[in-house]
Amino acid sequence: MISFLSTHMWLFSVINIFPMMHALESLITIRTQRRKRFLLYVNCWLLSNIPILISDMINLPTVMASFFISVLYTCEGSIWKKITISSLYTNTFFSFNALRDNFFKPYFFPRLYDYVIVPDRTGVLQKCQLFTVVISFLFALLLSTGIKKFALEKDYTLPDSLWKLLMLLTATPFGTILCIVLLYNGETVISFYRMRHQNLFLLLFTITLLSFISLLWCIRVLARQQALERQNSLMETNRTYYKTMEQQHFEIRRLKHDLANHIQALSVLPADKQADYLRHLEGMTAGIQPLSYCGDATVNAVLSVKKAVMERYGIRSQISIDIPAELPFDKPDICALYANAIDNAIEACRKLEQDCRTIHIQGKTQKGLFCLRVRNPAAPSGTKPAPVTPRRFKQLLPTSKPDKSSHGFGLKSMQEIVSRYHGEMELQTADGMFEVFLYLPLP
Repeated sequence: MISFLSTHMWLFSVINIFPMMHALESLITIRTQRRKRFLLYVNCWLLSNIPILISDMINLPTVMASFFISVLYTCEGSIWKKITISSLYTNTFFSFNALRDNFFKPYFFPRLYDYVIVPDRTGVLQKCQLFTVVISFLFALLLSTGIKKFALEKDYTLPDSLWKLLMLLTATPFGTILCIVLLYNGETVISFYRMRHQNLFLLLFTITLLSFISLLWCIRVLARQQALERQNSLMETNRTYYKTMEQQHFEIRRLKHDLANHIQALSVLPADKQADYLRHLEGMTAGIQPLSYCGDATVNAVLSVKKAVMERYGIRSQISIDIPAELPFDKPDICALYANAIDNAIEACRKLEQDCRTIHIQGKTQKGLFCLRVRNPAAPSGTKPAPVTPRRFKQLLPTSKPDKSSHGFGLKSMQEIVSRYHGEMELQTADGMFEVFLYLPLP
């Protein structure tokens, strides 16, 4: 049995790839093209099976360079994210491989490292190969299970400054590995195994392994912190937006309320003063729009304000709202959903010719769901319609504004709100129209 396994050891070692790929996919997004994934499979196999022996100056730098290149080519994200993940991932396995090849194997199979003739060297070597595959698979499985248990969100993000910091923190343990593996005098390797003066190196390799695992854990902690800060920022932005909408809505109501007083004032003014007074009133009331679209005051406030904005830019609007009562959600959240969806549509329409600018807004409550649909032209009339490309939170559209660091939060804010209320949101382009559709279950 052992003989059969040793003959096909390369085949059995392939099983290490699957937990390794699973662990890597939890840290960084891998592109779906088969040839790119195959390249990463090959490098994961090399990383798992390559021996890291003291005084070996070939394996470590060669495999690290190959793995770096494969991650840069096959994965998504910023350059600093790719470099940092590659460094952490490779050095985690390098630390383990160094422990495996320099300490575990000599401990369990000392006759192979005594540099004397072993009577049954082939049989011992076969057992050693089997041990290598099994222990490597167990480590990859343990690492994958740990990362899966404390899995990161699929769309987690860290700024480049944090990736650079994590990269810097890898310098010390990585330098330790390099010093031990590459700078150790090869002439004393025999005495190293015979005299068993390995405690110091055993301790150092163990520390480096724990260091890299701790840094992988730091990614999760930092990602969660960033997600909380982003969520708090979006919630604060939504609250500010809602207060602004509410204030504008209040001003509109105040103007309508004062209209009766203005009419009374006009009736007693001399004829030569009435024209000036009317022109003044016309400027004050130019932005007044119908206030009652539905039974929810927040929706009325947002639509009243956005209606005036759309008219300012020459955008026609078709508004159909069937919400008979107040929605049972936080008012800033409702404001953010409507306002961000309409703002994105306005931004898209402003890039089109005047006769193409149209926004369709539909909102209703039925069958225990609140639904919102906002549609706008995705391309000028006469161009070829874009194909249908429905997406469910897989990839949000990037902002087209020059200052990308200060914009692009509208869809992210909507996504966060929809997720919090256990709803769904879909973006799609069909027949030359871009559409945002979402629904939230009513409590």
